[in-house]
Amino acid sequence: MAAVAAAGSAVLAPDPSGAVERCAGGALLDLHEGICDPRRSGCGRWPEKLRLLNRSTGELVVGRCGATNLCRYCQTLYVVETVEMLTLDAMEYAPTLWFVLTAREHLRRQDTYGHLRQLRKAVRGRWAAAEWFVQVEFQRRGALHLNLLVKGVPADHGEAMSGLVSAVWCRRVDALPAGQWWGVVEDATGTVRYLSKMLAHGLKAEQSPPLGWRGHRTSQTRGYFVRPASVMRVEAKRALKVKRLIHAGLDAQTAEFELALRELDEWTLETCSPVSWLDGYGGGRAERPMGTPAAAGGSGL
Repeated sequence: MAAVAAAGSAVLAPDPSGAVERCAGGALLDLHEGICDPRRSGCGRWPEKLRLLNRSTGELVVGRCGATNLCRYCQTLYVVETVEMLTLDAMEYAPTLWFVLTAREHLRRQDTYGHLRQLRKAVRGRWAAAEWFVQVEFQRRGALHLNLLVKGVPADHGEAMSGLVSAVWCRRVDALPAGQWWGVVEDATGTVRYLSKMLAHGLKAEQSPPLGWRGHRTSQTRGYFVRPASVMRVEAKRALKVKRLIHAGLDAQTAEFELALRELDEWTLETCSPVSWLDGYGGGRAERPMGTPAAAGGSGL
């Protein structure tokens, strides 16, 4: 299971509700580290008898499956992390333009890859430094459209780039120039506002892809991020963990210190005894890994 490959990353999940929930036995958890009842508020695909054990504290928590096209909860977390990742990236190298590409036909995500390759070839022929980030959004009628954040093109070249992009796009798909939009990302504040609007908007049920949909919700050209996307996502997850701790009442310096301590924790995957999770949730009993004596930390929940 992908989520089990690195137990620490599997449970470091921000909660879009911004709340801090209680786990079995009343232990207070940062929602980057765990979610309490997967059937109530978290990942519903996590196996019922599997828990992630914090070897330092004895806490047993539910993880997340990470299947963003099958689990609405993990899909939401992915969007939250992506917004943070793009925001951190924009603080170092901000995009200058944004585009929205639509089509009258119902394009598949697979269809867009070839169109975007040809579109990029045309754009790079004039603006060699052009890079972009792409996000898929679904319209209410079921058709998808593409949101593009563009770097490497001067803002005052927006009109010229819009004409080129519209011409190439409409020549390749069933679309009209009037159905394409573009704008200038004015400043850092404008970047954050646009990112929140563009990506967080996709959290709404009518803009999210249906569960089971196959395709990548986001993609980017090789040089878009200031560091590899995998590195930027790790940075975004850490930044969100700090924000959750601050939201829980810590000041920024204490939150950083607390997070540094938590990063020393060791997590392992355990099979739990068949104790009712709801009983544990209610504070009656805490679950213990099979074969783990209470003295080993199982009773500390």
